[in-house]
Amino acid sequence: MSYITTVTGKHFYPLNPNPQDIDIEDIAHPLSLICRANGHFKYFYSVAQHCIACAEEAVERGCSVEVILGCLLHDASEAYLCDVTRPVKKHITQYLQAEEKLQEVIWKRFIGRELTDVEKKQIFEIDDHTLSQEFHLLMPEDLNEEYFNLQSECACEYQDPREVKERFIQFARILKYEITMRETEKLLRAKENADRLQSLISELEAYYTSDEWKRDFADDEKGLLPKKLPRGVLSEDGIYNLLDSYRERGS
Repeated sequence: MSYITTVTGKHFYPLNPNPQDIDIEDIAHPLSLICRANGHFKYFYSVAQHCIACAEEAVERGCSVEVILGCLLHDASEAYLCDVTRPVKKHITQYLQAEEKLQEVIWKRFIGRELTDVEKKQIFEIDDHTLSQEFHLLMPEDLNEEYFNLQSECACEYQDPREVKERFIQFARILKYEITMRETEKLLRAKENADRLQSLISELEAYYTSDEWKRDFADDEKGLLPKKLPRGVLSEDGIYNLLDSYRERGS
């Protein structure tokens, strides 16, 4: 059998990934249940928590929306491939190739384009600094002192996997629509690519009128989201004004 069955019931082919089969729930669910460090931490600390911590660090560093979302999803391939410890992984060439291919597909699926080498360097640096903090807090010895470079609070506390899953999905959703909103604004100003613009407008309108947007907005009002998180898509008038501008353009 060349496919795996995901939590949402999809047949997913890890070695020949179809972007349309990649679902954020199929990423968030397993990552919230997989322990970091091959289970050798002092207590359960999931890959999803690590990814959220990396994204929050990217927010604190003032990174672009693409890099923040890239950080959140940088271990997403593990949802389909699982992981191999670093000392072993570097010797498994075929695994590394499969992992890199799948990771690139996942990033492009949610970010909308390939990440640049500079953006990837930012992501991997944040990943390493966060790993250093995890070793400092959850292992019997330090890996190094790179955790001193962190600008965010990474306490590595135990959290309910169900809550982590929901937070992961929410984080990804807000960032994805933030990217969508910015692309929409750009196309609207440029007055080009009408078909693409129409598609983006439809996506934003569906989100803006959904219970998900209401919940995201309410959580933001309660201070449950990172303070420096790019959140134009969560402003009360942001999407509304954009939709209004689009309608005026067509009238």
